Amino acid sequence: MPTAILIVASTRAHADTQEILRIQDTVNTLLAQGNLVDVLVPRVSPLLSAGLAPTARVFKVFDLPGCASPPDRPSLRRFVAGLLMYFRAYALASRRDYIVLHGMNDGAIVARALARTLLRRRPYVAEFHTPLSTPGFFRGPRAAVARALERDAFRHAGAVILPDDETFGRFGGGLPRARVTVIPDPHAELVPEAFTFGEFALAIEHVYAYVLRPRAET
Repeated sequence: MPTAILIVASTRAHADTQEILRIQDTVNTLLAQGNLVDVLVPRVSPLLSAGLAPTARVFKVFDLPGCASPPDRPSLRRFVAGLLMYFRAYALASRRDYIVLHGMNDGAIVARALARTLLRRRPYVAEFHTPLSTPGFFRGPRAAVARALERDAFRHAGAVILPDDETFGRFGGGLPRARVTVIPDPHAELVPEAFTFGEFALAIEHVYAYVLRPRAET
């Protein structure tokens, strides 16, 4: 029986070309491996739709005025957009029995909150390309709260995906390295050190096999 997976994009996914490409590659890989995949985005961009297989289901959140395009920095608008993503994800998870949640960037915070509040706990994958936890990058109380939430999502994820070792260093110390898998983007035409698509697909398969590994009863 195919397993169902929910990918929760970031609150700025529609404006982030790197994340859009990563979503497309991840979704198409998971579909090719026989899974059912739903994608939750704040807005559906033409670039995202153009590269997704037609069997992927795409959902968006309610367009609240002022929150459609939140800024790069942590802000009240971005927090409200995250709440909208959470409530939509909760509704989706209440109707389909997802076996894994997969959050990208601040979508990982939504996945963490969802994993904690659903009646049946589900493991989640946290994937970061542009973390808010970069020391000194953002300042102020909103940035501190955002970093704390992001680090919490990192710490409790079943697995963490990063594009390179430099991104791990941007989180600072005190976070587990054992569950981190570095998976470069499969776009050699854009980045010379990129994976081939076959290498990318194999790496994603290994991450999910690790997250879904049998665990001893406690």
